[in-house]
Amino acid sequence: MKIFDAFFPARRRRITAAKRWHDWILSTARSPEPYQSGWVQDTRDGRFQMVALISTLVLRRLRDCDAEGRHLADLVYKAVFSDFDYALREEGVGDSSIARKIRRLGEEFFGLARAIDQALSDSDLENAIATVVVKNQIVSSQQAPDFAVWLININLYLQTTENSVALAGLNEKYSMI
Repeated sequence: MKIFDAFFPARRRRITAAKRWHDWILSTARSPEPYQSGWVQDTRDGRFQMVALISTLVLRRLRDCDAEGRHLADLVYKAVFSDFDYALREEGVGDSSIARKIRRLGEEFFGLARAIDQALSDSDLENAIATVVVKNQIVSSQQAPDFAVWLININLYLQTTENSVALAGLNEKYSMI
């Protein structure tokens, strides 16, 4: 496959960028603040929800780029779900039930993504996101406003990233500092 990479440099750039985004999504979703603050439970479901939320913000950002961004978003999406598949197999989920479990994760992922996408278009952004995360049982209603602000700040960081940087993939860890 690497022999043909020389003939398809755009494809290689997208694959590298998708890997960077995937690493960024995982490092942001695993950042200690949401777990140490008690916003999100440090469980398999809590971590899945964090990856889904951060992935949604990244995919929204890439969707705002040109056709190159949409191609990159597809690769990032595939990397995230490939990781879900790998994690389930590591847990011992058999081949006979893996498709069903991935489908369930996909339904949860896209349901949450759709709700967050709509919330980010709402005029009362903080309240809309807080409502989504409470409704999806990610955080409690008392913790939802703080968690919503955290997500809004990540989204703002992503939205203010230049297109050229977004298309190359972020390689630095997100920090509130």
